[in-house]
Amino acid sequence: MFESPLLAKMIAATFHKCILALLEDRFATVPDDVVKSLQEVLNQKKLRKLAVLAVKCPDLQAFRKALPS
Repeated sequence: MFESPLLAKMIAATFHKCILALLEDRFATVPDDVVKSLQEVLNQKKLRKLAVLAVKCPDLQAFRKALPS
């Protein structure tokens, strides 16, 4: 299977936008550190887990703990 780094970054950017939209809808604002840490995640499997967590987490602190430090 052919994997393009550019395609991977584009897919990750789409995940980032969706996850941030979910978090903003649930918690009104998303701190810059959370945005920055999220944007560092490019792995699609990890991004899928973060998307599910964005829907289920009780607060931003719980989401923040799942992000890379």
